[in-house]
Amino acid sequence: MDIGFLKRVVFTSIGRKFVMALTGLALGAFMLVHLAENLLLFYGEKAYNGWVDLLLSNPFIIYAELGLAAVFLLHIVTAVWVRWEDWRNAPSGYEERRWQGGRTVGSATMLYTAAAILAYLVYHLVDFRFGDQSMGFYAMVTGAFRDPVFVSVYIAGSLALALHLSHGMQSAFQTLGVNHPKYTPFIKIGGLLVALSMAGFAMISVYYLLELDHKKVEHHYQVAATEAK
Repeated sequence: MDIGFLKRVVFTSIGRKFVMALTGLALGAFMLVHLAENLLLFYGEKAYNGWVDLLLSNPFIIYAELGLAAVFLLHIVTAVWVRWEDWRNAPSGYEERRWQGGRTVGSATMLYTAAAILAYLVYHLVDFRFGDQSMGFYAMVTGAFRDPVFVSVYIAGSLALALHLSHGMQSAFQTLGVNHPKYTPFIKIGGLLVALSMAGFAMISVYYLLELDHKKVEHHYQVAATEAK
């Protein structure tokens, strides 16, 4: 192992920014996968529980979770470090000039949305990953989505995530050197689409809060009864 390389990564500003960018992209990709998993709720209890059981029965799941936790912690540590350095080295009035230079809401609120995401993540893990799973994951998740308080917190977390990614995704590519007039517009659009897709989490929770799944089942039986006559 090249110790010198590791030192350059950890103890240089550009190295920390690279780590922050790579871990941020990895976490963004994970959130897309997690959203796809949540969409399995629409396929019913059997499909959703089957997928969760498949994941949890995998002997390597613990290593995947530890790896994900390590990526998340690396992202937090490097992001706080980079932010502190930027604040310490910034000249007087720099924040105001950045706004005049076209700073977005997403970039201006990165620290706040990050704190909100971290708080929500702890809440989410306590409720789902380490909560009472005896009823089955489908019943546990959809039951939580029928609680207005939980859904309110869930929506707030989804919006914070969307706002965070609206700047974070394109910023990560720029940090990694993928910044070219030919490609940058597509990267910005892609980053925005990823950010907007996070609203899907909120929409899923509202779907169950409004009990639209029950209405769908009732409609199915009504149609079946009509066809049987």
